[in-house]
Amino acid sequence: MSDDRPRVLVVEDEWLIAEYVASRLRAAGYPVIGPVSSVAAARQLIDAGKVDVALLDIQLNGETSLPVAETLLARGIPFAFMTGFGPRDVPKPFRNCKFVPKPAGDAALLNTLADLASLRPDTHSS
Repeated sequence: MSDDRPRVLVVEDEWLIAEYVASRLRAAGYPVIGPVSSVAAARQLIDAGKVDVALLDIQLNGETSLPVAETLLARGIPFAFMTGFGPRDVPKPFRNCKFVPKPAGDAALLNTLADLASLRPDTHSS
């Protein structure tokens, strides 16, 4: 299974956190897409078909990642919010999504990714 790890989009605007998360995921064998810090950059990668699962910080520089979450939901791409917010802090359609509290430790990150990987459709053969 380790050679079929999903490609993980990381959307995070704080450079240190983005780099920490990306390095932890790479060390665990996950291909990391990004990290990116804006809705536009995230959508570009999703549109290019490079994303299997995603971790999204909600608050980005002057915007939120909720439009990215909407795109992921519409395309059936599993994701989790990696944030200090909780289910009550997001609009109703996102309240049943996975939330990883920040700062996230390795175990929380890797367990969440394993859960997300199990949810993705087996349509990618890359």
